[in-house]
Amino acid sequence: MDEKALVRRCCAGAPGARQEMYETYAGRVLAVCRRYIHDADSARDLVHDTFLKAWDSLDDFRPRRVGSLGAWLSQIAAHLAVDELRSRKPLAQLADSLPEDGSDPSFAGLTGESPVDTEALRTVPVEELIDLIASLPEGYRVVFNLFCLDGYSHREIARLLGISEKTSQTQYLKARRKLAALISAKYGTR
Repeated sequence: MDEKALVRRCCAGAPGARQEMYETYAGRVLAVCRRYIHDADSARDLVHDTFLKAWDSLDDFRPRRVGSLGAWLSQIAAHLAVDELRSRKPLAQLADSLPEDGSDPSFAGLTGESPVDTEALRTVPVEELIDLIASLPEGYRVVFNLFCLDGYSHREIARLLGISEKTSQTQYLKARRKLAALISAKYGTR
């Protein structure tokens, strides 16, 4: 499929073009939304909002600047999901309420990186890993998703969430530690 041609057809109002775009990318967009929003109905609403926003701003789509159409839609979805989370509870408030020293009770006895055998990690089914990421506390999960899965820098995350760059880095480190502890607890280490 030629993405540029699909975008041109959508801009021109060609019959079926928007439907084709939706059917082609809705699954990917839903996966992004579900990484941030646990409630399936809210995530599906965000999918629709993502496409509405994309269709309203198709003239802004520049493949050389943002990459593929799927990447652009994923970026819109991530921004909308973060906005949704922010409207529920300010993420800066959430991040600031977490102790900087890692003294969160869920980290009791955890020093440095939790050892996870890389061989054991390879046996973790992808769906299970996604579930483990989804089980992270909201502040950790959002920063982890933005940095690790969506490719944002800590500077970009700080601007997006209204937190400091250091807080973003700390939340990412805590997310990694928590995820490693969850994997170790469920799959053990060798």
